[in-house]
Amino acid sequence: MSESAAVEKLKALGLTETEARLYIALLRGSSDAKRLSQKTGVPYSKIHTVLSKLIRKSLVMEKTGRPATYEAKGAAEGLAEYRRSMVERLDADLKSAEATLLETVAEGESEKSDIWIIKNQEDILRKAYQSLNGAKNEVKVALPVAPDWAIPVLVPIVTRLRSEEVALKLLLSHDLQEGKLGKLTALAEIRFRDKMFGGGIIVDDREALLFIGSDGSSINMAIWSNNVGLVHVSRTYFDYLWGSAVESPVS
Repeated sequence: MSESAAVEKLKALGLTETEARLYIALLRGSSDAKRLSQKTGVPYSKIHTVLSKLIRKSLVMEKTGRPATYEAKGAAEGLAEYRRSMVERLDADLKSAEATLLETVAEGESEKSDIWIIKNQEDILRKAYQSLNGAKNEVKVALPVAPDWAIPVLVPIVTRLRSEEVALKLLLSHDLQEGKLGKLTALAEIRFRDKMFGGGIIVDDREALLFIGSDGSSINMAIWSNNVGLVHVSRTYFDYLWGSAVESPVS
């Protein structure tokens, strides 16, 4: 087989033409970098870089001395070790690619958002419990109406959130008498405001349950969403109401 054919075979295995030429030259006999450059025509300025790559590919060995000399491993041994190093590198690349793909898919899934319309009061309460139970940092609650059952329901939830050091802001309408708040006054930061056009719950600024229908004693329709834009609008509106609210109900 001609040298050019051998070079093409080595190129098919992933070597560059220069690497293949140097490897073949060293199979014929060990040499230092200067003599190897002269024999192969590879510029001396590039020879050490190419030799280092052949060493990493387990095809060539360096022998210390003055000057250092280089020796090719036998064709069978060298190519077997090169195959082993290629498999190890491929396995590492596959694992890295798999981890990257899984992370990318997970990020894509997390970017998907949902919007649910909830029309049943029992389902609204269930979703409210679910959202509050997942709170980690902060909960904002605005209640334009406060039916008699609201405070007793809120107390145990707020107590648990407080024990887990979750901050709670509770915005209520003026028609709720301060004396009815009971334990809530010690568990949450509370403010009062009239003319709230709807209310809701915002959890960790990542999901919102918006109350869009009420008859003065019950909440009969809501929208839940983890859509970034909708949650942002809800948070901005709550912060606006909170900033103009007072710390005690108007007499």
